[in-house]
Amino acid sequence: MSTDISSPSHQFPTGKITPISRRYELLGWASKAGDRYIVEDDYDSEFRMTGKPIPALKSIDVNEKVIYLNTFSKSISNTIRVSYMILPKHLMKLYYKRLSFYSCPVTTIIQMTVSRFISEGFFEKHINRMRNYYRQQRDFLVNTIENSKMASYVKIMEADAGLHFIIHLDVPCSDEEFVGIMERKKIKLCALSEYYQRTENRSEHEFVINYSSLSEEQIKEAIDFMSKEVVRLALKNY
Repeated sequence: MSTDISSPSHQFPTGKITPISRRYELLGWASKAGDRYIVEDDYDSEFRMTGKPIPALKSIDVNEKVIYLNTFSKSISNTIRVSYMILPKHLMKLYYKRLSFYSCPVTTIIQMTVSRFISEGFFEKHINRMRNYYRQQRDFLVNTIENSKMASYVKIMEADAGLHFIIHLDVPCSDEEFVGIMERKKIKLCALSEYYQRTENRSEHEFVINYSSLSEEQIKEAIDFMSKEVVRLALKNY
């Protein structure tokens, strides 16, 4: 069986959104052979910060070629550890035939609680509240960066979807060196280049900024230190 793994609403780690034309291309590829399927990992799709939510690839799949995956770890709580999968009908029959022995690790009481939470409208209200909260967090972080001393050395990218975005820093050192500088201040920073399998395709000086668990005070402290280091490195190079 041939498969294509896709996160069209918010690709990790770049944060890019797959355009509608590319989505139909993927569906077209899958429809050309009986053993082709697309696994859609739609994590973080609930937290689009601007505009309307982007429909899942599964919602435009008329040929039953998309296997849809998502989780409640981000949207409700990471402590319940509940994920789910929506299979095409013909694969569902195959699943029951070959994997009926599989025992779900999620307890019945948690499943019933999540089901009621959704059916009675609490999940939608919760998502709206959390989206507003994270939007405020994102805006505060972006404004802090744009008003910092490093503003002229930084470019913010893909900040409208998910709970992280990418920044490009105009610094004269390697990604590893800059990450090390941040770690000495106990600031966890991941370079986008760490996610590349082939070093020749690496994108330098781009970093993943995750803000979901940060307080405003932590954001101020981290950006203040980062700004000082970026300016110091830039002037040193100059």
